[in-house]
Amino acid sequence: MKTRNVVLFAALVAVGGCSAAGADPSTDSPTGTAPAAVTCNVSGQQPCFCPDGTESGTQSCLGGVLSSCSCPTVAPVGTDPGGTPTTAANLCSDLRGKRSCNATSYASQQVPSSILFVVDRSGSMACNAPPVQTVESCNSNPTRLDPNQPSRWETTVKALTDTFAGLSGSTASIGLSLFSTDGFCGVDSAPAVELGPASAVQLSALTNALSGDPAGGTPIVGAVIEAYHHLHEELHAPGNRYVVLITDGEESCGTQGDETDKADLQAARTLLLQTEVKKARDANIRTYVIGAPGSEGARGFLSELAFAGGTAKDPNCVHGEGTDGNCHFDLTAATDFSDVLGTTLKNISGRALGCEFKTPPGASALVNVQYSQNGGDPVCFPQADGPCEGGANGWQFAKDAAGNDDHGRVVLCGQACETVKADPSTVVDVILGCQVLR
Repeated sequence: MKTRNVVLFAALVAVGGCSAAGADPSTDSPTGTAPAAVTCNVSGQQPCFCPDGTESGTQSCLGGVLSSCSCPTVAPVGTDPGGTPTTAANLCSDLRGKRSCNATSYASQQVPSSILFVVDRSGSMACNAPPVQTVESCNSNPTRLDPNQPSRWETTVKALTDTFAGLSGSTASIGLSLFSTDGFCGVDSAPAVELGPASAVQLSALTNALSGDPAGGTPIVGAVIEAYHHLHEELHAPGNRYVVLITDGEESCGTQGDETDKADLQAARTLLLQTEVKKARDANIRTYVIGAPGSEGARGFLSELAFAGGTAKDPNCVHGEGTDGNCHFDLTAATDFSDVLGTTLKNISGRALGCEFKTPPGASALVNVQYSQNGGDPVCFPQADGPCEGGANGWQFAKDAAGNDDHGRVVLCGQACETVKADPSTVVDVILGCQVLR
């Protein structure tokens, strides 16, 4: 998807002007200028506000009619990349003529994304996925049961290669880390492929890094912590930052490399869940988690990681070790692992890419979001309830590290996101000061 300028409308709810107390909102002007006359029921003089928010003398409510303001002519929507405000007029039909929306526009660009894929290459990835080979069969003998059917690793490589291709030419920087790296419990401090723009050269490097056969243990904790450390380096990761973990097993390495040392394995998981993932969220790093067949025993842990990492599929999902967690993308029951993994990766990459936009200063609860394509009439998205990952469609505020609404950013979910990404001509407007459309 190409980079697009995003015009942000800061609609000024005037204290006087077209939004004077008692004015009939159905007669408000949609043009961005103060209306020539609107009904009112407040007598006497009151301040007059122009569409750009400046005060311009006073206006009177005489005989139920509000006098007009003397304001400059409204200019076309501006696209000044520096964010200099200009006035604007075009609102979606749901707001036009129904709300007090005199608008001032700001120019902005989409928030870029940095996505580091952290992929399990342990020995069990050599097995076939169910139903060709059961998890129990793989656990007892981690080799491919049917050589004519793809292994978990081959399926994962194909899905990742398709995902990388889908990110080509986008605003995203992408990289790749693998574990284990030494056929035992090794993790590397640097990714196999450093973060970089999704160019042809980068995609080739990512594809080449996926060659080779799976082997070794499952050092999930070490791999994710090293991914966080890499993303913490601001130079490496512009914009929003994501770790996308794919694993088919449970933590088996800890700090000692001994899968029989249960206390050490628990200490490693605790370090990740109670310390490292929280530090990552404070640094605007979110963690998506995909559990492939074989990870059934780690559902609670993986869901806790997704929940703490800010990507829970539902705010009321079950998480925590010892639970049958469902906050992450659990593919263990998939009848077609290849198809579901591809769809899941597309969902995640789409969520991370191109669907988050900055709002102008002063944004609060009164927000609407509209889009236009090829210069056509704008259309408003409704505000969406529930998380994007849970099937929401529309817009919502992004979340801060504590899970609260971040009024500095809005996110498009579901079909709203797909609509914006599908057409490079799309312009997204964030409108402040109007009653929220749902």
